[in-house]
Amino acid sequence: MPVFRRWVATRPVACFFGLTVLLSWSYWLTLLASGQQVRPGSSATHLPGLLGPLVAAVIITWLAFGQAALLAFIKSALVLPHPRFQNALLASSPLLIAGVTFLGLAAAGGELPSRQAFCAYPGAPADTPLLILLPAVLLLNGYGEEAGWRGFATRHLAPKLGRFRATLVVASVWAVWHAPLFWLNASMQALVGPVLLGWGFGLLCAAFLLAGLYFLSQESVLVVAVWHTLYNFTVATPAGTGTPAALITTVVIVWGAWFAFVWSREPNSSNA
Repeated sequence: MPVFRRWVATRPVACFFGLTVLLSWSYWLTLLASGQQVRPGSSATHLPGLLGPLVAAVIITWLAFGQAALLAFIKSALVLPHPRFQNALLASSPLLIAGVTFLGLAAAGGELPSRQAFCAYPGAPADTPLLILLPAVLLLNGYGEEAGWRGFATRHLAPKLGRFRATLVVASVWAVWHAPLFWLNASMQALVGPVLLGWGFGLLCAAFLLAGLYFLSQESVLVVAVWHTLYNFTVATPAGTGTPAALITTVVIVWGAWFAFVWSREPNSSNA
C-alpha cells in the first residue's frame, strides 16, 4: 500500500472530516467572496456544496479500505435491506408525521398545504416541478449529507467510541460544517442570535435520530438519505412554515432524545 494510502487508513475519520470541510467550504466561500447570497429570487444555490460529505466518503473509503469496501458502501446507498417493509416505513416516517400534523391542523380550522408549497425548496430554482426537484434534493441533500455523516463517520466511530459518543462527535463537526451557510443562506442567516442555540439543539437531536435510524436499518444509507430528504420537504418549504414545522420538529427532537437517553446508558464499546 502506498505511503499516502497507509497514512489515510490510520486516520480515516479525521481525513473524512477535513476533506468534507475543504470540499463544501470551497464552494460556499467562493459564492460568498463573489457577493452572492441564497435567497428567494436569487440564482445562487448552496446545494452543490452539500455533496461534500458524499464525495469525501467515497474518496476516503477507496483510499483507506479499498474497492470491496467502496462497493459495499455503494450497495448500502442503493439497496433497501431486509426487512424491507420495516425499513421502508422508517425511511418514509416523515410523511406519516407530517400527514398527521397537517390533517390535525386542518381539522382545527387550518388549511392543507398545496402541492406548489412543497416546490419552493431553498437553493432550488423557483417553480421546479416536484418530479424533478425530489430526486435532485435526494441526491444533493439526502445522499450528499447522509452518505458521509452517517454512512461513513458514524459507522467508523461507533465501534470505537460507542454510539452515544460517536454521535456527539459527528453532531459537533456537522454543526461547524454548516458555519458558512449562516452568511450564505438568507433563511439560516435569520437564525444568528439566541435562536441559534435552539438550532444547535435540534441538530443534535436530529443527529441522534438519524444515527438511530441508520443502525435500526442495518446501516442503510438509503433509509437515512430518504428520511432526511422527506423531512426537509416538510419543514424547509412554505408547506411547513410556522406551526407545522414546529410540531414536526418537536417529534424529531423527542425521538432523537430517546435514542440519546438509551445510548447514554450503554457501555462504550472501547471499554467493553
